[in-house]
Order: sequence, then C-alpha cells, then structure tokens
Amino acid sequence: MHRQADPRNARPIISVVVADFNGWDQTRHCLAALQNSNFKEFEVILVDHGTTDETRQGLLLEFPRTIRVAGGQDLWWAGATNLGIRTALEGNAQFIMLLNNDCNVKPDTIGILLGFSRKLPNAIVAPVQRELSSGRYLCITPRDLLLLGFPSWPGGPKNITQEMRAQGVLPTRLISGGRGVLIPRSVFGTAGLLDEENLPHYCADHDFFFRCRTMNIPLYVAVNAEVYIDDHRTSSANHIERLSWREFFQTLKDTRSHRNITHLRVLFKKHYPVRFFYPVGLWLSILRYFTVYIVKRLQR
Repeated sequence: MHRQADPRNARPIISVVVADFNGWDQTRHCLAALQNSNFKEFEVILVDHGTTDETRQGLLLEFPRTIRVAGGQDLWWAGATNLGIRTALEGNAQFIMLLNNDCNVKPDTIGILLGFSRKLPNAIVAPVQRELSSGRYLCITPRDLLLLGFPSWPGGPKNITQEMRAQGVLPTRLISGGRGVLIPRSVFGTAGLLDEENLPHYCADHDFFFRCRTMNIPLYVAVNAEVYIDDHRTSSANHIERLSWREFFQTLKDTRSHRNITHLRVLFKKHYPVRFFYPVGLWLSILRYFTVYIVKRLQR
C-alpha cells in the first residue's frame, strides 16, 4: 500500500473504494472525475489486483494521493472490494462509497449523496445511473422479480420529473452494483461484507443489498446525484447476439459472466421468496437467457 497524502492530516470521512484489474484506461477517467468533485473530504482507495505495472505507474504520475492497495490475482470483484472496505474501516472512514472503475461521478454527486446520508442515518444512498455514450437513464429505482427469475428488474420511472427532483430521494427495493453507492460504516457492522467465498464476482452486490433489505436497512436513490457508466468493455453482456453458441454456453459457467449458473444458484437459494422452490426461479432465469439469445440471433 502506498499513501502520498500528508499523514498529519485527519482522515477524510468518506473512503471511495475502486477495484482495478487491467482497466487503467477506464480507471484514470474514473479517478479524474473524482478529482473534479466539488466535495473534497474523501480519499480514494484503489485495490490493484493482478494488473500490469501500468496502474501503479499511472497512479504515481497522475493521482499520487490515491491509496493503492495491492491484491492477489486470485481476487475477483467481491474479494477486491472487500479488501478496500476493510482498509477503509481500519482507517475509521464514516462512509464508504463503492465505485466501479467504469463509473464517472458528476462534480456534485458525492456532496449530494453525503447530504442525504446525514439526514437518513444508517441508510444506503445511491446515485442515478446514466449511460456515458448516450446520456440515457439506465435505471432510477431498480427492483427484483426473483420469483419469476429476475435478480434485477429496471422497474420504476423511466425519467425524472420535477416533483421527483423536489423530493430529492426515492426509496428503492434494490441498488445496482458498486456504481457510486454510499454506505455508512454501521451497515457493514450489521450486514457484514460481500460474500466473496460463494459469490466472488457477479451476484455479490445483489446478495449484499438483499441482506440489507431483509435487515430493514433503508435503500434510497438520490435523483439529483448522477453517475455515468462507460460500458465499452462489457459489449458481450450488452450484445449477446454476437456470441457463438459455444461462447454463449461458456458464459453459463464463466466467473466473469452474470449468466454463471453456479453463482445464480447460490443467489436464488439464499433469497428466493419460496425457499424450497428456488430451482424454479433459477431455471426461469436460465430459460430467459436462452430465449433472449435465440431471439436476438434471429433478429441479426
């Protein structure tokens, strides 16, 4: 770990945790957006797990105040993020923001999220997600339909009205991933960390927020706080029709894929509304993936 900030300064109240695995191009844009934030009382903990030397050199040259934590190549997203969270908790951070390296926050995002977090003790507050290339809303108040095989469902409004902006925050049933969500340290004491053992990559975030919801930890979306998602490295997930049959079947067992059956099974078994019938939800989910793949291939 390296720390370039003056050790005599008090630790900031927010630690932003970013995980990087050979994604320096996106990471540098993510860090540049953070650097332009209006609110400055935060530190960035970057978990560098298995990257080339490009990330370390880039941090030293462009972002020397970033705290770099080296992780093993065997870490996936959940393990790397947990390493960052533990580092933040050991440093006595009062709030922890989980931010994927493909996310760019707007200058006022962190300040808005913190303002609502202070008004809503022990609540988790997330920004609205927008696509970087088009600016369209990806989701505002997502939810799940686990009973029918959907771990996440966009649901809710498609656009933000003036009434919603005046309200400021909206309750939500689910928060999508580590895309700028601000979590008080007390939440980790109640709900624990991500399940890196059983859900090393995809589904770990769903499991965490499902657990929080079960424990009556409030989930909110701050409609005036925004994060822009750069998805150019995830085209295979967004354009499933480009996969061959062999590649598609490979995604059903690949840890890097949200269609990984092993990890979906863990999620459904832990959280399916009708406990002993979780295989029904699991197979509905798999059937949906097959249906979408076939339909999109036919439409090519």
